Amino acid sequence: MGQIVKKVIKPGQKPTAKQIEEIKKASLRPIVFDVDSPEFTYEEMLKLVKETKKRRREDTTKQVVTLRLSTPTVNKAKAVGKGYTSFLSRLIENAINDKDIVSRSL
Repeated sequence: MGQIVKKVIKPGQKPTAKQIEEIKKASLRPIVFDVDSPEFTYEEMLKLVKETKKRRREDTTKQVVTLRLSTPTVNKAKAVGKGYTSFLSRLIENAINDKDIVSRSL
């Protein structure tokens, strides 16, 4: 095996003739599957992709909740501007994970 060389190519930058040659040589080498990178059938890969997509969706899905907030609190949140509901969501998530805030709010 050859030495691994890392080269960062910036957006819009074209590869050099040498880099193109290296890519062509690499494309001729066989793919070697092992424990870290096993070969999957199309069906196995599709199943993994679907499971990953489902987990991500469950992690990012938000529930709709109705809250009653005081007028001054709503006005302060709205003063943040567009996206104030997302701001409130992040604020609640941060607060619920802070033991001191939770204990003071009970």
